[in-house]
Amino acid sequence: MRQSFIVAVLFLGLAGCGSALGRAPDSGLSGRVVAGPICPVERLPPEPGCAPRPLVATLRIGPLGNPAAARKVSSRSDGRFRVILPPGTYTVQPLPRAGSSFPRPPLRRSVRIRSGHFTAITIIYDTGIR
Repeated sequence: MRQSFIVAVLFLGLAGCGSALGRAPDSGLSGRVVAGPICPVERLPPEPGCAPRPLVATLRIGPLGNPAAARKVSSRSDGRFRVILPPGTYTVQPLPRAGSSFPRPPLRRSVRIRSGHFTAITIIYDTGIR
């Protein structure tokens, strides 16, 4: 009987560890980086060819008030990015692209990450087209 109890306790303990280790991350930041405007005159409704375009860019993301803990994240060719972060408030700093002053990155911004959610943002780099 004692041996059955020990086996049951070990089984339940390992099952609990397995579900904790196999659990998908549940919070972070996701979004899209685009460049716009694309056309010199924007119309309503917008013309499909004038929609902001996806942009490969680098973002520096770190806890608010702790720039030393920031890390760099790059968007993919479709402009999308996703980073796992624990809940808290973070600063997102879009960085200039190498070799050109355009498109120009927007100012840094703060985002709040809540437990159990991926906060979605869109970052728009300015093409300078007017």
